[in-house]
Amino acid sequence: MSISLEQYVLDDEIAQTVRESMKGIPVNEETLDLDTILKVGVAGNYLSEPSTLRNLNVFWLPELLDRDWRKEWETKGWKNIFKICCERVDEILATYEPQPLDKDINDELMKVAEEADKKFSREDIATRLSTDTLTTNVY
Repeated sequence: MSISLEQYVLDDEIAQTVRESMKGIPVNEETLDLDTILKVGVAGNYLSEPSTLRNLNVFWLPELLDRDWRKEWETKGWKNIFKICCERVDEILATYEPQPLDKDINDELMKVAEEADKKFSREDIATRLSTDTLTTNVY
């Protein structure tokens, strides 16, 4: 009741946007591509140049936000960000497979759990909780 999986999805998108923005824009011989600038000229079409297409892959594009023009967005069904996040949550929950723990870590956790089971029985914990709760002034 106090969390929103959809909000987590949106927060992840925002965090990725910030992370990518902080990387800056790479400026080097390859990305400046002066040879293409000289070849195409001021009024030319850079979008048809292979180097332009290569450098377009440098930039990050959001997964959730639609970058289409409004008309295309309307044609595709006007999905708002909440609906998109709901669909993404459903997809994650349907396809997620947790990676197994490293065997050493799993073994260590099992040892800790077994020691706790030996040290504390459920009845002992319930008794202590009841006694502590009754004898502690919480106000």
